[in-house]
Amino acid sequence: MKTTRILALLGLLALTAAAPAVAQETTIKPGWWESTNTASMIISKTERERRCITPADVDKILSGRINRHYTCTYPEKRVGEGKMYFKGVCVDKRGRQVNVTANGTYSPTAFELNADLSGKYGGIPLAASMSTKAKRIGDTCLGDPVKL
Repeated sequence: MKTTRILALLGLLALTAAAPAVAQETTIKPGWWESTNTASMIISKTERERRCITPADVDKILSGRINRHYTCTYPEKRVGEGKMYFKGVCVDKRGRQVNVTANGTYSPTAFELNADLSGKYGGIPLAASMSTKAKRIGDTCLGDPVKL
């Protein structure tokens, strides 16, 4: 190979290596996670737990589904580039509604979500806040959730 071809090939390889990679969306990795969950409404309660996050759980987290007791609808929802935002209404099985505004951040190995909730209970307006801060601590799930 001629020297000019070698230099051209090396130049092309250098340009290719220096070119920015196509941004690939990151998501939460399934595995064994530890979370700290805090709920504040008149009094504050914090719980820590370790649990398995499955691929289906990743979808639930990034969809803003609170838990199996509520059905949530978010007319305003943005998830991407490591950030999430939800604004909408969650309804329980008895038809009670809670307004939700939540935002947070996520990466493959950590996420944080903060939510403000408001609604009425027995006609009395109530407000609460909730937060979850979680980190991935392993690839392998170690069984049922564990309260710490």
